[in-house]
Amino acid sequence: MTLARYSIRTLAAALPMAALLAAGPVVAQKLVFMTGPAGGTWYPLGGAVKQILEQEIDGLAVTVRPGAGLINIKGISSGKADIAWGNVISTVDALAGRAPFKDKVGDLCNIAALYQQYAQVPVTDLSITSFADLRGKSVATLPRGNTTEAATRTLLSLWGLTYDDLGQINFASITDQVNMMKDGQIVGMILISSVPAGGVLDLATARDTRLLEISDDAFAKLKAINPGWARATIPAGTYSGQDEDVATASFRMHMMANCSQVSDDLAYAITKALAERGGELSAVTAMLEGYDVEAMAVDVGVPLHPGAERYYREAGTR
Repeated sequence: MTLARYSIRTLAAALPMAALLAAGPVVAQKLVFMTGPAGGTWYPLGGAVKQILEQEIDGLAVTVRPGAGLINIKGISSGKADIAWGNVISTVDALAGRAPFKDKVGDLCNIAALYQQYAQVPVTDLSITSFADLRGKSVATLPRGNTTEAATRTLLSLWGLTYDDLGQINFASITDQVNMMKDGQIVGMILISSVPAGGVLDLATARDTRLLEISDDAFAKLKAINPGWARATIPAGTYSGQDEDVATASFRMHMMANCSQVSDDLAYAITKALAERGGELSAVTAMLEGYDVEAMAVDVGVPLHPGAERYYREAGTR
């Protein structure tokens, strides 16, 4: 009798726990998010996105790690990262197996497009009026492993130039490049950044500068090499002494994901969170002012993650 009473009481106590388990507890999920180097826009932008995702997706914990354009692709494809910032032109090159990638890279899916990044080539030697005039000159760009450095080689090639044709090529941070130009150590720098770029603003207030244009013919060649590029204009007055529009090229940065590691449901939830709260990211960069689901869903030439595609279809953008 005592045993029976004990069994009944034990069963009664266990029922609420059994019901809870049957209902399905929140499963903790972890994401590794590769962003950019400290001091750039990508790292704080990644921190802001981490906060949004953790607030909007139950049980999600996001670990933010520094990275760079090309390094992030390797991180995603190797499974060391789940999501990452990327540059569309590099992602397109990776999928196609074009240099600097030796083979086609798989498991790369697009989640959302973000802001445009513009090719900007300021020179302080005002006799330089074209990329062709950089022959024999001292120039700088970002270190290898950055999309900007890979794009620099492509841009120079449009005029038949390689690093060997320059007087000197320096690989340095944007801050160091600006200081080198102020000191006269180099006469040009090639960077790809949002507009206006802080480094170019600083340089243009200290030295007379000119921004080199990318001609229509050169852009056509560039587009044929990589369809991720788009025609763009740096409006007159963007920088001190810039009295006219400057024709150039641009590409979007985007959030990419490992197609197999990030489930369809999680990709859907990430996309939904960014769509609903993406406008808050303008506090990190003005380039995302007015950011919404229409901007997110722009076709960048990279296949969408099925979960992200499902959200965009429901939102009416597909």
